[in-house]
Amino acid sequence: MNIQDALAASAALLGAAMGGVYFGFSLLVMPGLSRSPDDAALRVMQQINRSVGPVFLLLFVGSTAVAVASAIAELVAWQGAVPAWRLVGDVLIIAHFFVTAGFHIPRNTAVDRLSPDDAAAQRTWRATARQWTIGNHVRGWCAFLGAAILIATLLL
Repeated sequence: MNIQDALAASAALLGAAMGGVYFGFSLLVMPGLSRSPDDAALRVMQQINRSVGPVFLLLFVGSTAVAVASAIAELVAWQGAVPAWRLVGDVLIIAHFFVTAGFHIPRNTAVDRLSPDDAAAQRTWRATARQWTIGNHVRGWCAFLGAAILIATLLL
């Protein structure tokens, strides 16, 4: 196994893990919050935002860093069609970082500023939760599709 294959396999594994985290949250946590009273759901989401720990951050940043390294390795050792597909897979995995930075972090910050006891804040939470979940599906699909493409190139 060469360095390009090792990096592609690592990026695929980490991308699939991130996709799993995102989809798990969208399919399990967010529906539970949507069935809860708005004040309680808002409090729980605020606590979730505040409890993001080093393991998640390592996986989040690590998946992006490995995908960047994989893309660079493919560009340096360019040989035919496989590197082009690997770049697509790497870019999709990297995209979850930018979706998070540009879409989710601003919404998480806004949610943290809301007062759970305020009716207007509860309405804002409900609207934000819908947007947030759609964005979470997007970053989940980016990570999963990127991982699937990388795996397919390893099997060729």
